[in-house]
Amino acid sequence: MSDVQRLKEQLHQVSMEAKQAAGGLAGFKLRFTQHSQQVESLIAGTATGVDRDITEILEAAGKAVEQAAEALEIASAGCKSYADQI
Repeated sequence: MSDVQRLKEQLHQVSMEAKQAAGGLAGFKLRFTQHSQQVESLIAGTATGVDRDITEILEAAGKAVEQAAEALEIASAGCKSYADQI
């Protein structure tokens, strides 16, 4: 098997795994958001500094998960596209 063929196979493998990971993160994000909203609902009445901090932390974490999923989708598409071109 040539180096080019091995490269194509590796790129397709990375693409597939990145797409699967992105899907897993999307499911996690949904569950994480639901739990975060429950936490925020439970602490909404107290509104102490710590409560606001944890709300901001949860929101930032949710955004980071979403960005990671998007980055994996982009990586997946890029790897597939490159593999298809070589």
